[in-house]
Amino acid sequence: MSVKYRLVERKNLGNDKNQTPVKLYAQPVYSDLVGFEELLGEISEAGIPSNQVKGVIDRMNYLIRKHLAAGRRVQFGEFGNFRYGVGSTGSATEDEFQTNMIKIPRIIFSPGTTLRKARKDTGFEKKEKRL
Repeated sequence: MSVKYRLVERKNLGNDKNQTPVKLYAQPVYSDLVGFEELLGEISEAGIPSNQVKGVIDRMNYLIRKHLAAGRRVQFGEFGNFRYGVGSTGSATEDEFQTNMIKIPRIIFSPGTTLRKARKDTGFEKKEKRL
């Protein structure tokens, strides 16, 4: 299987932006969304009841939030790691810096070995335009 993409025109931010102000860039085309219930059903095919899977996922969501809020990184098995990424407005001196200058944190996910391999092995195919 391969990921479908289409080309979209965007402003060129590269070094050659004066010569070529607009370029074409790849953008993924998603066919549909795999819903949570569908995933639960697929996991239950392995013999684990879907209500137990949902209970574990709900608890992991709670625990990841709890540990991130405590300033910890969270390893979620071979799935990957979660951590906060923080940015702020700058200040000239340490005394001028206020906590409210910190922006809302991002949650950064770093994939584990299996997902990194999947990413590396991804193929691409241009989506044909409809007539």
